[in-house]
Amino acid sequence: MRLNGSVQITRNHNQSYTLVYAPFGSDRGERPARRFDRSRDLEQFLAGALRIPRREILESLIALDRHGSAVLSEIWLSSDEVTRHGLGSVWARGAMPGALIGAPALA
Repeated sequence: MRLNGSVQITRNHNQSYTLVYAPFGSDRGERPARRFDRSRDLEQFLAGALRIPRREILESLIALDRHGSAVLSEIWLSSDEVTRHGLGSVWARGAMPGALIGAPALA
C-alpha cells in the first residue's frame, strides 16, 4: 500500500534542516523529524529516497532561503519506505480514518 502525504522542511538557526513526512490524516506533531546538517545532504535525500523532481527541490531550496520553510505535497511512499528512511511508522496515535490511501504500485 502506498501512502499519500506531505513533507515539511524547516531551516534551523544553525543552518541545518529538519524534515517531517506526514501521511495525510496524521498529526504532524507526532511524526519523527530527520535532521540534515548540510543542504547538499537534504538535496540528496529528496532526490534519492523521496524521488522528488529536481525542479521541485530547487523551488523548495529557494523557499527555505526566503521563508525558512517549505512544504511538498503529493509525496507517495510505501509503508516500508517510510520506516526505512527514518520517517516514522505508518500508524500514528492521531491518525484519522482515511489517512491511508491505496494506490496502485508504480512499475
